[in-house]
Amino acid sequence: MESKFYITIGRQIGAGGLEVAMKLSKIFDIPVYDKELLNKASKESGVSREFFENADETPYKSSGNMLFGLNFSSVGFNDYNISNPISGSNLFKFQCDAIRKIADAKSAIFVGRCADYVLRDHKNCFSAFICANDRDRVERLRLSHRLDGLKKLSDKEVVDYMRKEDKKRASYYNYYSYKQWGAASSYDITLNSSLMGTDMCAELIEEMVTRILNR
Repeated sequence: MESKFYITIGRQIGAGGLEVAMKLSKIFDIPVYDKELLNKASKESGVSREFFENADETPYKSSGNMLFGLNFSSVGFNDYNISNPISGSNLFKFQCDAIRKIADAKSAIFVGRCADYVLRDHKNCFSAFICANDRDRVERLRLSHRLDGLKKLSDKEVVDYMRKEDKKRASYYNYYSYKQWGAASSYDITLNSSLMGTDMCAELIEEMVTRILNR
């Protein structure tokens, strides 16, 4: 097997993408980077984590001399807007630097944050997208310790919340990459955790990665 490889996980909110990533982490014995990327980008850029949290997988908003609608694929990774170091574009670039620095050092699994696009030129980068039906997503979100406030909402309100969060992720991904969030053509493999369960999703990704690396 190759010495270094990367798995990126795109996901609908509540579909179990992080669960799949954690299972793959145990299978391959490599680290998972999710929210940890915000800490790393903050530490290396000197910008407060709060700014990264507010902009995390959130659609880009224009401000001042930034141009709304500029696809990031046309902008160099090292082209920083010095006049506004905490612009959405700069925060994304800082995060890109953090992802690439990790990838240069070791194998890893990255959850969301356009990692598949950021590492598109890296050898042995495998991308997956995890989706699920609304019922399973609502149930998973209600059990999540990270989203305790949703327990007070009706199922319809939780579904409305999911739609809004998915829309944010899609806008973020579509803006900063040249691809379409959730579209099968944007990833190496797309899996439904409602049909397969997160264990099988992890197993199928493991089989894909292992076979390709060993062929």
